Amino acid sequence: MDNNIIPIFDEQKCTLFALGRNAMYAAVSALGLKSGDEVLTPAFDCDGSLQPFRALRLKLRFFRSDPYTFNADINDIKRKVSAKTKLLHIINHFGFPQEWKKLSSLRYESGIPILEDNAYSLFSKSDGKPFGSFGDFSIFSLRKNLPLAEGGMLRINNPFYAFKFSLRESRPPVYLKAYNFFYGRKNNLGVYKQLKKLKCFARRIRVLREPPPPLFSQSDKTYPAWPPRDIIGREFSRDYLRPISGLAKAQIEGFSGQYYADVCRRKHEFYLWLSGQISQIKKFHILWPDLPEGAVPFCFSFLVDKNRDLLLKTLRRKYDVMAWPTLSGEVIEQLDDFPDVSLLGRKILQINLPADKVCQQDFPCYLRDLTGDLFRWSGAG
Repeated sequence: MDNNIIPIFDEQKCTLFALGRNAMYAAVSALGLKSGDEVLTPAFDCDGSLQPFRALRLKLRFFRSDPYTFNADINDIKRKVSAKTKLLHIINHFGFPQEWKKLSSLRYESGIPILEDNAYSLFSKSDGKPFGSFGDFSIFSLRKNLPLAEGGMLRINNPFYAFKFSLRESRPPVYLKAYNFFYGRKNNLGVYKQLKKLKCFARRIRVLREPPPPLFSQSDKTYPAWPPRDIIGREFSRDYLRPISGLAKAQIEGFSGQYYADVCRRKHEFYLWLSGQISQIKKFHILWPDLPEGAVPFCFSFLVDKNRDLLLKTLRRKYDVMAWPTLSGEVIEQLDDFPDVSLLGRKILQINLPADKVCQQDFPCYLRDLTGDLFRWSGAG
């Protein structure tokens, strides 16, 4: 595969998998962690991304983050590092950088390897270096960042842990074949030109299948029941090292350098436009109102002071929004120890900026409609 096809891809360092979770499992396997070994991981994370650690029966110990920047709390990490700690899991949330100079110093002082998680951060850079080049290992969920049927990637930066994976060719499941057939023809079918009522109807159906908010915003409730919470899903467990399919590889090879450049530019432009608009609503607090140099946002995140759940439910009927993450039950049981998670879980709301959507001609109209509704429903209009 051409080294320029995927940002940060290197034939010598990278292996492509079906899922980001497969890539994480491979990283832990390359490190040689065993059942009972301890992993330090952020409390502000989705229960799904912890599945590789659970599958290997590793002990999870959670640390705090800054709720307004997502930065890992270095001091909290230092307090929790022990002789049992074998891995430090650091997430570059939604295209925004961590404090990698401080984390690199901690890595040097402690000798604990770092797994850099870029599940939602394929395109960003920090200090001129692309995300994926900071940790001993780095993983990506390609399908979250690109219009792909599947796709995950592991990059091993530390040659001490170099490990070659001999992976069989994976046959895509039937549903992926159907996805690819539809995706390859949806422009010809005029999917994006369908009536708004049809789009809204499809969105309402999809909403029924999506997870609930991680925490209720009302003070008299704790969190919504969610049966799949902390369950290792079949998509991952049926093959922990499932390689990427030939179908997904073909999709990846269809992207060009110009496509990536256009996606990054338009994400940047739309993010700053949203920041200017939403800053006028006093009830909202924007996280990262200005983009750091090199940051390419996955979404636009802000805090809602009141009635976040009602606003989320209303918006989801028409727009691509979320309140990430669906928290692990272990974290929920320790909410008093994680005020960052309690705040974000009850207040965060995010407007997604999908790569395939931002390049469409009608996306500016979509954002104008969305912000117009935000002004009306928040009482600011």
